Amino acid sequence: MSMEQIGQRLRRYRRAAGKTLLEVATEAGLSAGFLSQAERNLSGLSITSLAAIAKALNVPLRLLIDQPPQPSPDSHAGQRLRYSTSDRGQSYERLSSSFPGSQINAVKMTLPVGYESEEVAHGGDEFAYVLSGCVRYRIAGVDYLLRSGDSLHFDSRQLHLLANAGEQTAEIVSVGTLAIFDDTPATP
Repeated sequence: MSMEQIGQRLRRYRRAAGKTLLEVATEAGLSAGFLSQAERNLSGLSITSLAAIAKALNVPLRLLIDQPPQPSPDSHAGQRLRYSTSDRGQSYERLSSSFPGSQINAVKMTLPVGYESEEVAHGGDEFAYVLSGCVRYRIAGVDYLLRSGDSLHFDSRQLHLLANAGEQTAEIVSVGTLAIFDDTPATP
């Protein structure tokens, strides 16, 4: 899905909900300026921001972005579909499946040199493990520099952002409790 499609979808569903940019941004924990840029395809969105926007619009996340299903509990290197929320280079591989009662959502993120996410806050907690490269998390105004093999676990209700702080592509495994996948779980 191109970033243009996501921006158009954001605007269409926001207007259908009868909400202003400021109302949706406030409910999603984002700035109105950032949401305006996202609707005009001028900024890349993280999955967590899209999930927060979908919640504010009261629509399923799958209406804003097409994500690959993961019906099986196992996931294998080289067989996962890579996808993106924008054309700015960051990409994701889904690692976790969905089942009734599941609590965690895991992705492998690939961040290009120069990448920096928007600042966001949302419910739950988040855990990150750096596979390669160097990344910087800013959480509640404090910077944490992480390299290959380093990890971080934090309360994601605090404002936070993620940036590639190195000179090469960075790869991270991110696990959180925010529902970033809303496919219908298979019944056991």
